[in-house]
Amino acid sequence: MTEANVTLFAAIAFSAIGLAAFFHYYLAVGRWPRAVGRVIGNQAEKRTAQGFDQYAYFPRIEFTAADGTVHVIKGDIGKTREWPMGAQVPLRYRPANPDHASIAKGWQRLLFAATFIAFAIGCWVAVLR
Repeated sequence: MTEANVTLFAAIAFSAIGLAAFFHYYLAVGRWPRAVGRVIGNQAEKRTAQGFDQYAYFPRIEFTAADGTVHVIKGDIGKTREWPMGAQVPLRYRPANPDHASIAKGWQRLLFAATFIAFAIGCWVAVLR
């Protein structure tokens, strides 16, 4: 595989991932109803990298959907420290299945998508030279 082919493949892959992430959040999750949840616990997940154990703490969040039903979810953003008990967390949830909810931190998802799109632009510039 030539260098040009590798760069073209990278451009296509980064474009696809970046655009998919952007459109998923802003066209799907971004339109879901909002709710404010409350942290009722933490779920620790151990990760081992290069022989060292690290823990990521994901919040257990309780929230009430628009129809009045109460739901408990595992938050989708982990931290290196436990989430404070009782902390309020902005959420967006799927109306047809409120147990499918996401912490509403759009800037993080935008940054994720923007990183891939920036790499894609760099690759496309290299391909088109």
